[in-house]
Amino acid sequence: MSLNFNQTYKCVSCGEDIYSNGLLRVVCIECVPSIDLCLECFSSKAEIGQHKAYHGYRLHDNGDFSPLGNDWSAKELVQLLDGLEQFGHGNWNDVSRYVETKGPNECRDAVNNLFVTGPIGSLTYKESERGNATDHTSPSQVPTTTSPSTPSNLTLHELIVLGFMPARDDFEVEFENEGEILVSGIQASSCGGNRVESDDEELETGLKLAQVDMYKNKLKERERRKQVAKDFGLVETFFKENPLNPITGKIAAPKPKKKDPKSEVFEKLKVVSGFQGVDEHRKLVASVAKEKDIKSRIKELLRYRKNGISALSEAESYESQRLKRNKRKADRKKALESGVPIPGSDFNTSFTSDASPVKEESKKVDLDKLASIIGLPGYELLSVNEKRLCTSLRLHPNLYLSYKSCLLRDHLQKKKGQSPKPVHPTGLDKLHRRKIFNFLLHSGWISAY
Repeated sequence: MSLNFNQTYKCVSCGEDIYSNGLLRVVCIECVPSIDLCLECFSSKAEIGQHKAYHGYRLHDNGDFSPLGNDWSAKELVQLLDGLEQFGHGNWNDVSRYVETKGPNECRDAVNNLFVTGPIGSLTYKESERGNATDHTSPSQVPTTTSPSTPSNLTLHELIVLGFMPARDDFEVEFENEGEILVSGIQASSCGGNRVESDDEELETGLKLAQVDMYKNKLKERERRKQVAKDFGLVETFFKENPLNPITGKIAAPKPKKKDPKSEVFEKLKVVSGFQGVDEHRKLVASVAKEKDIKSRIKELLRYRKNGISALSEAESYESQRLKRNKRKADRKKALESGVPIPGSDFNTSFTSDASPVKEESKKVDLDKLASIIGLPGYELLSVNEKRLCTSLRLHPNLYLSYKSCLLRDHLQKKKGQSPKPVHPTGLDKLHRRKIFNFLLHSGWISAY
């Protein structure tokens, strides 16, 4: 007897529904895959493809007979047992709707008379063993009682700020807080057991199952995040870095954090924390931070060796002298950029003396040894940005003004449609000319051409 009464079987020979015209169908047991034949085609010795009339066969019924000699067919009994397993003993209205052809009282009497107190019940049901059933479900499916995901030493104000409810081990706002929307609108299918679902209904059922799976994944992610917060002590660390004001009940402004190499390493290794345990991750962070410190120390020792230091006792003196030297360089650079004369420099007096004027052509200025442009001819004609440019390039102001005049003259001639003949002053190399040209271009004096 076949237990799948809802499936439709068509004859491979005539193509008609087999159970619509008869109670039996013939199944060939030698053909692979097996084929189905109606009684008419089987009796006419139909041969289709590799199927031969002499092949072995097996008969299958459609469940429309009574195996127990009463008014219950085999199909109805199978649906009765399926409904009893699905809805439970006592829910006779639901079981009756599942069977579709019998009422609640008929279903109740059939179960009690046939499967409880009848011959079948006497062989399968024992009252003495009631309640001693063995749970065969896997341990992973059994819900376990876990400890709260947040520490119990938090104050009331801290719990309010977190939105945590200790009695429920739950937060007011969870991860993916709107995840329940996926399953809130799902309705269970009310089709009977002997009804064949259409393609649209099968698609709708598949979508519902997919939504349930998505919701279960969100629940697993919630629990994982809670466990991570508990294992790594994220709640305690948060309130240490952001102390709570007991008077106002609000989080105080966080203090500015100092640059800590270990914290930088911790931030960079966050991505791998989800694939490691707590102790393993802490060991990894500590080892990477130690490696960074060792590399920094090696770099420092190589710098000492490069500067001729062979003993650690000399390193302290070298560091103090290096700091003083760097401070003097910074002060000198700041003075040059602001145009303030540098104390102790005798360069200024050679060009600012009014008692003995000297012609400009007779002055021999070495640009490589130029320390300051203050007081040089043309200095007062420069803007602040031009002074900085001439200082950075070690450029005489008159030389800069001459090249600037040439560029402006060429620019005006080009604007009038003329073809200028570029004339550059001597003493300027190609690098200086390009930097001056870019400076005037970005300042808006000239346009690109």
